[in-house]
Amino acid sequence: MKTDSLKAYTKNLIFMSENFSIGKYSKNTFHLDYTSKVYRQKDLVGLIRDSVPYFALTEQEFKDLESIEINRTAWARISQARKDKKGDYGELLLYLIMTVYYDAPKFVTKVRLRSSVGMQINGFDCAHFTIEDEEPILWLGESKFHQSFSTALTDSFKSLNEHCKILYTSNEISILKPNIEINKELEDDFVKLKSVFAGKSIDKIKFRIPVLLTYDSDTVKKNEDINDKFKNDLENELLNHHSNIEGKNIHNELKNVEFIFFIFPLDTVSTIKSDLEIIETAMRI
Repeated sequence: MKTDSLKAYTKNLIFMSENFSIGKYSKNTFHLDYTSKVYRQKDLVGLIRDSVPYFALTEQEFKDLESIEINRTAWARISQARKDKKGDYGELLLYLIMTVYYDAPKFVTKVRLRSSVGMQINGFDCAHFTIEDEEPILWLGESKFHQSFSTALTDSFKSLNEHCKILYTSNEISILKPNIEINKELEDDFVKLKSVFAGKSIDKIKFRIPVLLTYDSDTVKKNEDINDKFKNDLENELLNHHSNIEGKNIHNELKNVEFIFFIFPLDTVSTIKSDLEIIETAMRI
């Protein structure tokens, strides 16, 4: 599955800012570019639309399906839940960040495991991995595609407190194991990845838990370009959010784990969801 053009498009639209807050959790910020003083949310909607096949299909399906079937099959896997309950597009944004900025390929297409199009994805929202010093690291993430930062934060810690238990994560690994998708371009890395699923103690598995939080940003609404004012306003806004993140604790039972929060300020999340709902309706015809 060739993703070079997807990566280029993403990097020209979504920018990652360096983490300037130090604490018990790592934090990185992502934001969009401006065009003619307009935050590029319409372009983000287009990127999400074009990324659905990469997000919802396996590499083998991408190769086996006829071109006319690719979009139809991919969109059929997107939940038909109400837009305010649908988590797919936040999970897709998390997929893009993991693939483009962390060079962490997915090893299971989780949306494919959905038992009903009316249901959300069970368990963690993504299953990606990296190899560092010859050792695999599992990236099992959470995504909260919300308008309110406080709601996104509260919901994320509720999920983390449930998912970061030994029994829950062990069950997640049991579900992922028979669904690992071998990417022939990364065959050696996948051999190392599969060693994690060969009876390795969960205490010896390294985890990274990325948590994506979107919200309607005052800084985005009152700025018209990525200038010094934007950067200063965003830094002040984020420092408050970082403090709120640091003030929360995770009831974590995993031994080797790092939590990374991806903060993504947007103009109007509800508008993005409404635009995507229109596209989704058309793509299902």
